[in-house]
Amino acid sequence: MSLAQDGPGGLEQALADAVSETSPGLVLDYLWGPVAEATFAALGRSGEDTEANTSYVQIGSLAGVEASLPADLLRSRRIRITGSGAGSVSAEEMLAEAPEVMARFADGSLHLPYTAFPLSRVGEAWAHTGRSRVVVVPD
Repeated sequence: MSLAQDGPGGLEQALADAVSETSPGLVLDYLWGPVAEATFAALGRSGEDTEANTSYVQIGSLAGVEASLPADLLRSRRIRITGSGAGSVSAEEMLAEAPEVMARFADGSLHLPYTAFPLSRVGEAWAHTGRSRVVVVPD
């Protein structure tokens, strides 16, 4: 889906269409700003699957540093909004875990099951219900 949409509300409508059948379990937001606002509006408009949990992870702010969050979205949907970046985990916590992670990586015992989907099959990726993590890769 292109972020360049015609007219005001075009992006919101495109996003609403994208989540109309199934709510996403995970949203990774590298943009924030008006794109996040359009995403929040789309999630609020999708009447289906409101029992589904949605984790919204704010990672970057390429489109803006502020976004308005509608209160009714928080009341009408199971959504968890978190941040991820250098400040979300302390340096001490990362350093404390590093030796075990590196040791498991070195001895081959670190297994992170995943299922890769090409971008052209992103709909299947969203619908994936297996135990592995989904990774969307370029076509």
